[in-house]
Amino acid sequence: MEGCDHEVFLSFRGPDTRTGFTDHLYTRLTDAGVRTYRDDEELRVGEEICPDLLGAIEQSKISIPIFSKNYASSKWCLKELAKMVECRKRKGQVIMPVFYYVEPSEVRYQTGDYGESLIVHGNKKRVDDETIRNWRAALNEVGGLKGWNVENVASRHEGQLVKEMVTKVLSELKKACLVVSDFLVGVDDRVKEVLGMIGTETDDAKIVGIHGMGGIGKTTLAKVVYNKISRVFENCCFLADVRETSHSKGIECLQTQLISNLSRQKHPSINSKDEGIMTIEERFSTKKVLILLDDVDEKDQLIALLGRRGCFGPGSRILITTRNLNVLRAFEVKLTYLVGGLDPDRSLQLFSKHVFRRDHPPNEKMEQSREIVKIAEGLPLILEVMGSTLSICGQKEEMWDDYLVKWKKGHIKGIGNKLMISYETLDFDQRQIFLDIACLFDGYDYSAIMCMWRDCGFCPTKGLEVLQLMSLIKIGEDNKLWMHDQLKDLGREIVSQESGGQLNKQSRLWNHEDALKILHSKKRNAKLEALCLKFEKWSKYQFTLEGFAALPNLRFLHVDSASLSYDRVERFLSQATLLWHNKSPIMSPKDFSTIENRLLPNLRWLSWHYFPRRILKLSIFSLTNLVILDFSWSTITHDWDGWRHIKRAKKLKVLDLSGCDHLTKTPDFSGFLMLERLILEECNKLTEVNSSIGQLKRLIFLNLRHCWNRIIRDELGGLPSLTNRFLMVLVYEKFLIGITELPESMESLENLKVLKLTGISALPKLPESLISLAIGSHVPMADPNLSNLINLKLLLLVTTAPEISSPSESAQVHKLWWIGRLSKLEVLTLGHQSITDLPPELGALPHLKTLQLFRCPALKCIPQIPSSVTKLHVVICPSLTTLDISNLKNLSEFFVFDSPAEDLYGRELSDSLVEWIKSEDLQDAEWKFMNTVSEQHGLKAYGISFFATWVSAL
Repeated sequence: MEGCDHEVFLSFRGPDTRTGFTDHLYTRLTDAGVRTYRDDEELRVGEEICPDLLGAIEQSKISIPIFSKNYASSKWCLKELAKMVECRKRKGQVIMPVFYYVEPSEVRYQTGDYGESLIVHGNKKRVDDETIRNWRAALNEVGGLKGWNVENVASRHEGQLVKEMVTKVLSELKKACLVVSDFLVGVDDRVKEVLGMIGTETDDAKIVGIHGMGGIGKTTLAKVVYNKISRVFENCCFLADVRETSHSKGIECLQTQLISNLSRQKHPSINSKDEGIMTIEERFSTKKVLILLDDVDEKDQLIALLGRRGCFGPGSRILITTRNLNVLRAFEVKLTYLVGGLDPDRSLQLFSKHVFRRDHPPNEKMEQSREIVKIAEGLPLILEVMGSTLSICGQKEEMWDDYLVKWKKGHIKGIGNKLMISYETLDFDQRQIFLDIACLFDGYDYSAIMCMWRDCGFCPTKGLEVLQLMSLIKIGEDNKLWMHDQLKDLGREIVSQESGGQLNKQSRLWNHEDALKILHSKKRNAKLEALCLKFEKWSKYQFTLEGFAALPNLRFLHVDSASLSYDRVERFLSQATLLWHNKSPIMSPKDFSTIENRLLPNLRWLSWHYFPRRILKLSIFSLTNLVILDFSWSTITHDWDGWRHIKRAKKLKVLDLSGCDHLTKTPDFSGFLMLERLILEECNKLTEVNSSIGQLKRLIFLNLRHCWNRIIRDELGGLPSLTNRFLMVLVYEKFLIGITELPESMESLENLKVLKLTGISALPKLPESLISLAIGSHVPMADPNLSNLINLKLLLLVTTAPEISSPSESAQVHKLWWIGRLSKLEVLTLGHQSITDLPPELGALPHLKTLQLFRCPALKCIPQIPSSVTKLHVVICPSLTTLDISNLKNLSEFFVFDSPAEDLYGRELSDSLVEWIKSEDLQDAEWKFMNTVSEQHGLKAYGISFFATWVSAL
């Protein structure tokens, strides 16, 4: 094998071109510095193609088969050609065919000498029929590619043709030289999606922004897309590390490089940014260009390198990678693509490729590999680092065990610096929010935390948006915050480093043992803002009031006494109270009074889980600035004496009483007029809501999930600010308690946006403000009239129909005539036992994007579906035999489960859809559908069982 790293592979028939055309081409390419592999099949021995030859084809960026008269008579040449086609399909390798006094049609359709040669190969029985078919397919594919036909060259001057080929090869190599990892996993689908966005066939210039957190694979994706489309562009440029280069060398350096690359000649150094912008606009305003700007972090960089958005010629394509979606928005980039993490299977595959150079770990390493992959949580950078580390260290069992223990603690060398880049771009407020989430709030409902951040002046709406745009956090359908473990480790490391490693100077303490050390020290600590305590063995906690008095800037205090029984908690706290009040060795009553008046003056959030009702001395805390009070799973009652102290918290906005089993009535809310969020979930003995709830004019969130229906009172109609959710989700694991009726006052909730109900037998008139409505009824339910919900965008209606006394009544009941009135509807999920058809007005809904029909056993036909629909799911509709999708030009996802609907006419499904499924596995299909619906309608907060409960009742 000549050389070890080739760019071009030449495939030819020795006797035909070895000493002539092929030799000239090889020499010219080599002289031009192109690493070229020249195979001479006549020098090969044996029948099997050798690994070296396969490797040469595999690693080459360009393959050049020289189709001469006798090319197809060589099995070696045909084997090489089949390998080229495989590499073209799998990794985008370029094939440049030369038709050396052979017509392309003879190669493509195997006529003349090519057809006869294949017949000879078949007759000799030295290869099987499958191999012959593969050869024919390869000849057909490559014969149809654009190449060079010697007979078409003027005067058949082969020297001129060779010169032209070398120029083309050099141009192609320059564009397709972006190096990507040999271990690409999960890229193909993403590449397909980005290619679908950017296209290459339209004449308009397009910009696509690829964004995501550091190490997620943005650059790799962009490089693969760039390599795939670069061949159709004469002018290309890839600028790596725009952020770093612009900061270290100046944006003018990048402007100079861009101009030089696009013009394909060295350009004098740009002296100023404005000069660069003018030059770029003047030189390339009519040029069709391909540009990849990697790791951009400022809008000004885009302006400097791209000028005005329309400064490049028709057909131009611009790819931009960034961690911050705001950069793309500021530059008005319309096409954006978020790169997410890998799923567990692909994560395991990528890890295995780095460690074992294969798709799956060996059986003996499978269990450990899965544990390691969990640590990475789908982040390719971490998988690469861990895989490469173990590849270098070998396969010793003890080595794997050591690294696994180390990595579980978060110590992955080489990750911190990459992730730190994202943190450094944040402003002060955004950094505080990031550190709070990393140290305290991963998995919390962000809606409540916003109240604290807002009161602290952190501008949380903007802050969370920025953190999401930079993929530093995610907010799930259930409003829960999620942060990657490696980012959490980074945040905690930052907090530790900011304090110089001194515990008493840390701003946040999330480890309860560290927190106790600080309390026991009694030393003033003005730095501490957040403290988490967890009581396990009550006898070891002997601290006085001084410990808290030394924390003047504490804004978050979380106490968890779940591991102690109630009697031990109360015994401990009673003793602690005595210590605070009577046994302080250095405090006089006068001193205590002074401390009491200013204890924790900046406290915004007090969270004490399993707080016992007999501890009344809340007066020891300053409640002036308290905005969040969480007494989840406590033993408090409505007449608990502590409520009178809490009424001093005039800024209180969130009250969480989840799981308070001793609460049969709610407390008097008249002192909490600023309250915005009231959570009474899992208060199983609650039978009465105090009428004072009607005074809470600022209440926007009321959670009554898993509560008895007797608490639904007319007072709820007096809550004008109920804008977010009115939750009456009464689903248990094995059975469903039912609210069967709602108060007529529902219509008066003029700001209600989201409503999710189950077990309803009838509906009153609902407020026009609703945007999302989910109804599931396991009891017979009269078809509702929702014609007034003109703002509704999402509707889920899965019901059991009432018994019908006559056919005429059935015809009237099941028309759902009002659907046509819902002009803003975007998602419709319908499950109905008796409906036979849908109203024709369905076809007039202008914004409908998703139509899901589920368990409609009587449904026979569907009227014309709106052309705006992109997703159509038909699940368990056994009577539906005809389905017209002829006008669904935008359809991208089509599921058919357990529904005949064989007469699908108007389109070729397999060619035009992203996903076309006709499943025979009903159980898997049903669960997949339910999961899709849960995401679509925001039911994830209640688990799949919420939707499954409805289904099981139908």
